Amino acid sequence: MPAGLDDIDRKILDLLRQDARRTNAALGEAVGLTAPSVFERIRKLEKRGALKGYTVRVDEAALGKTLTAFIRLTAAYDERHDPGLRAISQDPDVLELYSVAGEDCFLIKTRASDPADLQALINRIRGHITVQRSVTMIVLDTLKEN
Repeated sequence: MPAGLDDIDRKILDLLRQDARRTNAALGEAVGLTAPSVFERIRKLEKRGALKGYTVRVDEAALGKTLTAFIRLTAAYDERHDPGLRAISQDPDVLELYSVAGEDCFLIKTRASDPADLQALINRIRGHITVQRSVTMIVLDTLKEN
């Protein structure tokens, strides 16, 4: 987080993490400021890059995507690598994609409707990059998720 944020800025960011649709008036009430003051702080937080955007959290289970999995990949570098990663990152079933240090090259978070749906994603990934090794971990229970 950028330096120079005060306690009120941090509290506003924390409240927006919990509910990005909270009104400036509600935020102001929570931090002891007027709605216009909160609006100005939010504008400055956006300009400084501390607040990067607003998102919608979708209940994937309501869409039939009840299986959560993490896919660890070790990939061989070849000429398709960078365009392949762009294609993988744009796949609607890839929720998160990280380049990681250590034994693996990439970590993917996904949601699938069933094992066949998960296998289809893995096959699509293999069509975009040369995978030397993959390890898929299926989540049994989510204890905390942001």
